Amino acid sequence: MRRALLGVPALLVVLAACAGTPRPFARPSLTVSVQPDDLRFTLAGPDLPAGEPVEASLFGPAGETVTRARTQAGQVTLRVPFVRAGVTPFEVRVGPHRFAGQVRREPGEPVSPLTLKVGGRAVRVTQPRPPALVLHPTDRHGNVTRLPVTVRMERPDGVTRRRVVPVEHLTAWVFLPPGRVTGLMSVTAVTGGAAGESGEVDLLPGPLSQLRPGAGTQGGGQQGGSARWSELRDRFGNRVVENEAAVLTGQEDGWNVQVPLTPVAGEAAVGWPGADRPEAEELPSAER
Repeated sequence: MRRALLGVPALLVVLAACAGTPRPFARPSLTVSVQPDDLRFTLAGPDLPAGEPVEASLFGPAGETVTRARTQAGQVTLRVPFVRAGVTPFEVRVGPHRFAGQVRREPGEPVSPLTLKVGGRAVRVTQPRPPALVLHPTDRHGNVTRLPVTVRMERPDGVTRRRVVPVEHLTAWVFLPPGRVTGLMSVTAVTGGAAGESGEVDLLPGPLSQLRPGAGTQGGGQQGGSARWSELRDRFGNRVVENEAAVLTGQEDGWNVQVPLTPVAGEAAVGWPGADRPEAEELPSAER
């Protein structure tokens, strides 16, 4: 009786060891397909047993993504909800077999609305650095698409300009030449079947550079005289902004003289101590 009891645990150990050892099977085939909303890894083979654990790992920029399942007899498909565009390494394991490789997903069609980022809500028409348009056209999963972008710019003088901009380093960007006329400049963008919302830029006049004596001017070189100036404009002839801080410069008795000038309704009245040839020059603090 004692010998029989001693034999039972030994038999259980042998059975447990046999159950824990996976049965070897032939290496199955692996098929990888890129679907609109996921990646699919399909293992198939006549010797693939049912109930075998299978695991797929993707190694993306944010770390490892693991999807697990169990096989059916002869086949199993793992659906991995990974929609990031680009090349992604992967590894699939089932039983003693391991598969490694890379999968490539291309960006989808761009979707509306395209969000326009215009640098500078307002810019002077005489400014050497024009405003820039920056655009990130994306598909419905947030991947930046590679289709070129057509930028349409309509200036306040009615002139329309178009330019095709490539997407480079995940960005499409272009400078927006403001022209010579003040007003509102409208900017739109289109790529593929996606259209952008409208961006706007206020085109402001440049610094004061033109003026002429107006009615009521007095002085003409006499100490304590005064003058009224009209037609205060930038170098393109646009009337300068109201309350623009500026100065008039000239000479009197060998001294360089500066007098503040503030345009109101295109005119300005100043006390002028006798300069015959004044020049208009914007103050640095007035730059926008």
